[in-house]
Amino acid sequence: MRILIVDLEYLVAMGAERILGGAMTCEIQIAMPRDYPPVLEGRNFDVVLADSSLGQNPDEAHRLRASGAGIVFSTLVDEELAGLPTWPGTAVVAKPFDEQQLVEAVRNAARVNGIPDDRA
Repeated sequence: MRILIVDLEYLVAMGAERILGGAMTCEIQIAMPRDYPPVLEGRNFDVVLADSSLGQNPDEAHRLRASGAGIVFSTLVDEELAGLPTWPGTAVVAKPFDEQQLVEAVRNAARVNGIPDDRA
């Protein structure tokens, strides 16, 4: 499974990389919000774990949807944990990460995107 992690804080992205890399066989790439568009467009990712701010910006939301990847958002805002209004059904996980919750959200996003369980 190929995962792109996009977060405002590089250390937060590294934490997610550690959790996901330890829980599943995957190839992970980290990008900052200012740098991620060419990364996203240059590879086919199965899942994108992105800061919720990207999902609320219309241009970024369009870019994420166009990628065809399963999406999981991460947030520090308690009110967003129930979901983002413009992304119904898309998982939102809390930062700091609960390891089990993060892994399950990414696996579910991969399944919804058609990635078989043996790759998730």
